[in-house]
Amino acid sequence: MERCHQKNIKFNVVKLQLKLKELKFMGTIISDQGMKPDPDKAAAYNTDAATREQGSTPALHRHGIYGKDDIILHLYLVESTVRRILPSAIADSVRPTGSRLAHLYGLPKTHKKKLAMRPILSATGTYNYALAKWLDAKLKPLSVNENTITDIFAFTNEICGVKINPGEILVSYDVSSLFTNVPLDETIDILAHKAFENNWFNDTYGLNLTRTDLIDLLHVATKGQLFQFDGALYEQTDGVAMGSPLGPLLANV
Repeated sequence: MERCHQKNIKFNVVKLQLKLKELKFMGTIISDQGMKPDPDKAAAYNTDAATREQGSTPALHRHGIYGKDDIILHLYLVESTVRRILPSAIADSVRPTGSRLAHLYGLPKTHKKKLAMRPILSATGTYNYALAKWLDAKLKPLSVNENTITDIFAFTNEICGVKINPGEILVSYDVSSLFTNVPLDETIDILAHKAFENNWFNDTYGLNLTRTDLIDLLHVATKGQLFQFDGALYEQTDGVAMGSPLGPLLANV
């Protein structure tokens, strides 16, 4: 205070706060422990999210500073969920740190006669990417069966051993917009049911989660993905983003 007096710096006595252990600023709480999202803001977000879930408001589409609060609140939801459910060591490894915002771009479909683009979401390093990677590694065995091909090399080995009789042809089928048409809630419920048959998930990985815990983790890892396109902020309201580590797993389930 003496130094401020020497520099003729004056304070507003109404707004002045001294010796605070933490300070709220633009949706975050700053303390000697670092920065974290403001839970009051998160509570407001949960209310707004429930309203959007009922279909009374359109999908999120905001610009500029209005989108920053949504990013902070999504960070808080991931952080608080993994801290509540997972052991500390795992939570530390999958919590959002130094996150970047996902962005949407297009890859040309070179096999099409008419120019078409495949939308790809670059999600590496985003707020829920590490959690999605961890879940994918743990749950991937549930999507593998006798009809699954792991990669193009396994497909080549498989097809080379197929005998094609005279009059037979090979047929290839494709699903239009497979990832973005995956019904998330239904698929997550199926995956959680498989994971907890005979308590497989906990017994395999030495954890003590409930089925609801796993569903909550899958929700924050996939639902409401924020991304940027052409300078605007969007939220994916359903389906799996092409670029999410959990995309192939959920599509196969």
